[in-house]
Amino acid sequence: ARLNDEFLTRSLRLVRARGILTPFFAVIAALGTLIVLWAGGRQVIAGRLTIGGLTAFNAYLAYLSWPTVALGFVLSIWQRGIAGWDRVRTLLSTTCEIRDSAAVAASMRDGTGLAVGGLEPSIEARGITVARGGRTILDKVSFTLPAGGTLAIVGPTGAGKTTLVDTIPRLQEVAPGTLLIGGHDVRDIPLPRLRGLIGYAPQEAFLFSATVAENIGFSRGGSGAMVAAEVRAAAEAAGLGADIGALPEGYETVVGERGITLSGGQRQRVALARALAAEPQILILDDSLSSVDASTEKEILSRLRPILRGRTSILISHRVAAVKDADQILVLDQGRVAECGTHLQLLSSGGLYAQLYREQLAAAALAEAPA
Repeated sequence: ARLNDEFLTRSLRLVRARGILTPFFAVIAALGTLIVLWAGGRQVIAGRLTIGGLTAFNAYLAYLSWPTVALGFVLSIWQRGIAGWDRVRTLLSTTCEIRDSAAVAASMRDGTGLAVGGLEPSIEARGITVARGGRTILDKVSFTLPAGGTLAIVGPTGAGKTTLVDTIPRLQEVAPGTLLIGGHDVRDIPLPRLRGLIGYAPQEAFLFSATVAENIGFSRGGSGAMVAAEVRAAAEAAGLGADIGALPEGYETVVGERGITLSGGQRQRVALARALAAEPQILILDDSLSSVDASTEKEILSRLRPILRGRTSILISHRVAAVKDADQILVLDQGRVAECGTHLQLLSSGGLYAQLYREQLAAAALAEAPA
């Protein structure tokens, strides 16, 4: 709020200055012409200047006025450009806090060790703890997900679900030895190798101002003018077939910056198709269907089941019905593991998961009841 108030104050100050300067310059220009006519007219009356000389002087003055104004305009742009460049330079000179150690970077350059070796897509968390801004986001979270298994993560808003999955591709750093993939500490796996294993569809999808096909095929280096078969297959699996068919140019429709021409649900499904097109060994879906209705989500998940089979998958959803078929379900509450088990096991325990399930069943029944 303080920064917004300061920005508003400075913006209004700039507008007022521009509002004063624009008519001020016009008045100065008109006043200059008036002075020339008054002084030059006296010189003409006195015989010290001809009418032609006065006319020429007035024309030269008119020729000089625009370059003078343009010079001031250029100086203003120059100052704004310098300020903008300082901001860009600060961004470009910023180093990423999460990066490979010297030893891991050397192995990547030499093509040795985990840089080229096979990695089993199994995941093991050993007491992951994450604190941010003096607040504990995750508190000793542990789980084991074998290769090819499916883990669902549910819990109230702010329970730490997204932070937990962000630790897997190292978007969020964790302590050494607390997260293992294929039995290896994630900090010992080169970042390009680690992230090459993972397909991630976030809840807040980011789309580029490019075609639908280029956005979906981004993980494969783009799709070019021709829609690749894998891009089309990924779009169909994400439930985008009918939507793309309704677009003006189909797969070659430009979606605008951040996908502004698409709905929230369409943007999420494009991001989901992008993750699927990468054909990752580990697939993470972070509530990536929250903007679609329950029936559409159910249809898309049924299409995804054959794709998820045999692939290590992590699903986050606020809808219990969307995760009930997972091999194991992790229930987070205030950054801690409240429960863990299968759908039936958690229902029989009568804990937080069972409470969420009952509440959602009641809400669905009320929504379907006649008015």
